[in-house]
Amino acid sequence: MAKFCANGHQIEDSWEVCPYCQRTGYQSAGPALKTRVESEAPREGAAPREGATLREAAAPADGRRTVLLADKRKPPVVGWFVVLTGEQKGEDFRIREGQNTMGSAPDADIVLRDTAISGKHASLRYKDEKFTITDLDSSNGTFLNDRTDPIAREELKDNDVVRIGEVSLKFKCL
Repeated sequence: MAKFCANGHQIEDSWEVCPYCQRTGYQSAGPALKTRVESEAPREGAAPREGATLREAAAPADGRRTVLLADKRKPPVVGWFVVLTGEQKGEDFRIREGQNTMGSAPDADIVLRDTAISGKHASLRYKDEKFTITDLDSSNGTFLNDRTDPIAREELKDNDVVRIGEVSLKFKCL
């Protein structure tokens, strides 16, 4: 089983410190891998190349090294939310083509930290040049602009404000 540092970098089983973050501690394999260990034939007597970073110069002599993985191709960004209230005030979240889930669950596309927000609270879908927000049967409802009654499904327009729990988010489309 592979070993990963707390930030998701794959490290050798025998290592206690991640060479990228210089921290101790590790976690079990998770879905979001950021690096992997690759093997390459060591060059006999090879000195570090000129201008090599300290990390590159300190690469193990056995030819194995940790390399960054390219991010999976993600759908294009079509809009974003900016948090207006709550502890995340000022943070922004990219909205990508297709479905974007919102909630307090760590695997949501837009993770909001508020005890009044369900794990999978709402979803925002961009399809056919329209944005549609849908409440996912949340405990406390999803609200749009100044409405006092929760929505089930509504089309979003540029500059709409969505309230989920105690968090208000301004919607911007591209």
